[in-house]
Amino acid sequence: MATFGEQFLQEQVGYLTSGDYDGLMKNQYHADAEMVTFEFTCKGADAIKKYLSVDEPAKAGKILGMQMHHFSESDDVIIFVCSIQSEKLGIFVARDALFLKDKKIFRHIALTIPPDSEMKIYQQMETGKLAV
Repeated sequence: MATFGEQFLQEQVGYLTSGDYDGLMKNQYHADAEMVTFEFTCKGADAIKKYLSVDEPAKAGKILGMQMHHFSESDDVIIFVCSIQSEKLGIFVARDALFLKDKKIFRHIALTIPPDSEMKIYQQMETGKLAV
């Protein structure tokens, strides 16, 4: 049987892949939720909805597949790492933390970085040298 967090995340993926952004916002995000990334901060469900429904698809294209690598949860936090294959970006790694209040997201921390930046990090790890 799936835990609350596993079910919550499965439902989120369902909303995203079906394009039901109104349902996603209504059922999974507080109206005053925030999404924080390395590139920007979205404040409010409307701004998050715009990012997820317009800005991200324009950058990544259609999502072709997803594989979960790490998942953990507590009563009010869900964290995960997954690889995503998209039409425009290829394969990239998503690292997210969802902070919940009353079983809805009030803070969404998205630690995803562009695939080319990620590749540079792994190349440095292979060589054992940091870029100067």
